[in-house]
Amino acid sequence: MVKRIKGSFERPIIVGSISNWLGKKADGYTHTHRWTAYIRGMNNEELPFIKKVVFHLHSSFKNPHRAVETPPYEISETGWGEFDLGVSIHYTDANEKTTELFHLLRLHPPDGIKTKQPVVSETLDVLTFHDPLDSFYNLIKMPEKSEINNPASQFTNATLTPAEEREINNIVDGRKRVLADVQKYRDLCKQKESEANTLYQSIQQLEKQKLIYQKKLEKYNQIKAAEAVANTTLTSSISTATTIPISTNNTTPTSSVLSPPNPTSTNITTETIQQPVAVTIATPTPTVTTTTTTTTTLSPNNNNNNSSPTSTATTETPTTNTTTSVPMDL
Repeated sequence: MVKRIKGSFERPIIVGSISNWLGKKADGYTHTHRWTAYIRGMNNEELPFIKKVVFHLHSSFKNPHRAVETPPYEISETGWGEFDLGVSIHYTDANEKTTELFHLLRLHPPDGIKTKQPVVSETLDVLTFHDPLDSFYNLIKMPEKSEINNPASQFTNATLTPAEEREINNIVDGRKRVLADVQKYRDLCKQKESEANTLYQSIQQLEKQKLIYQKKLEKYNQIKAAEAVANTTLTSSISTATTIPISTNNTTPTSSVLSPPNPTSTNITTETIQQPVAVTIATPTPTVTTTTTTTTTLSPNNNNNNSSPTSTATTETPTTNTTTSVPMDL
């Protein structure tokens, strides 16, 4: 049964190049520098998990794709121009995907001034492996101690004086410290990048909530506008229904006219109302109407045509008219 180690594991490596100006030894204008491109461990340790490395040169070189299957993983060439060097790393475990890297091959210092000193360009890359096989994990884990006792021997085979050897070793130690700092800041950048992604997701959620609230607000404003229109229409309808035209006739209300007393009847003319707003009934001075009733009694013996005395009854009936003002609410 194949056993895998759960988790993600990293292994730092160095991809670099070193170039030297040939000076008078240059072969014309196309071979002015000799350079070497390489892959090595961060502390110059071995890389047993690598099966082969393929360097992809510029297309102007013969055989631009060059494979190196044994350490040290490096190639050397001569040329005159700088270019992006492609590097493909193949692993001893065929299940692991090939890693593609790029490195800028430098022939000149950053300031562009020609120098006889070597120009070194290195970049730190971190290889990441997810759930590797147990056997492969034993190859990619960092060794506890570097197996290289004298780093100076990795750069030259010439005999060095003790002072030169110490200087080279100091440079290598300084480079190790720099690479360790680079790794530390790389980890810090990953942490900050993770925090930035979390904040970005939070911002996206807030933007979605903002859109939802904006739609709700628009809907609420539409409802309020519709209610305002409905209220305006209802108010106009009520005003139209309760409007009563007022007559412009300025005729003064006419009081009730009483006809002179009639011996047999009393005629009263009803008041005419001209104003629709109020009803006014004028009250005249109380009038006493006298009604005279004459009764004639004939005796049975009417031969002598003598009339009996006539009796007259007089009745006084007081009549009172009342004026009432009735306000009318429109």
